[in-house]
Amino acid sequence: MAPDEVPPTSSTEELERKIKEFIVIAEKFPDYKQKIFEVLLTNYLRGISQASEATETVVAPAPPITQKFVIPINVRAVLQQYSVPEDTIQKLFLVEGSEIQPKFSIKTTTKSDAQMQVALLTALENALKPGGKFEFSMEVVRTKCKDDYQVYDQPNFKAHFNHNVKLFKSLEDEEHVELSTDGKAELAETILAVAG
Repeated sequence: MAPDEVPPTSSTEELERKIKEFIVIAEKFPDYKQKIFEVLLTNYLRGISQASEATETVVAPAPPITQKFVIPINVRAVLQQYSVPEDTIQKLFLVEGSEIQPKFSIKTTTKSDAQMQVALLTALENALKPGGKFEFSMEVVRTKCKDDYQVYDQPNFKAHFNHNVKLFKSLEDEEHVELSTDGKAELAETILAVAG
């Protein structure tokens, strides 16, 4: 386009400008001017047609594929053993792919019971993770009791665990406190109480 040429304002004006351009080119070859004009115009129109088709057939991006959460077999076994419906897990946790976020609230006002519920449900949360076990860290439970559920009983925190020692295999390794058989039975009752 020459510097003094005004850009076309519509597709019709653009077409007229192109036709004039093709006539000038075709005139340079008098023996073939009709054929050259037809080829130039046909190719130009084909290009416009393909460009408009491309813009019309914009494909919407596919929604992200989310994996359906599958409850690990060790958790399913405990749920079945104590007759806890599997769909109760969705009432307690928001699960997306491999991410798990608690959404339950602790209803009991007795701090010792509340702390045990937080500990048991934290063990369940850890068991739901890939390769997870029914265990928890005392510090994580302490933080949750303080920050998330406001049920922290600072002077008696450890005493509550010692009074409920039968729920745990051992309290020696505070980073990996694993539930005993009694602890899993108590967990089943806690799940039903908190989810109910």
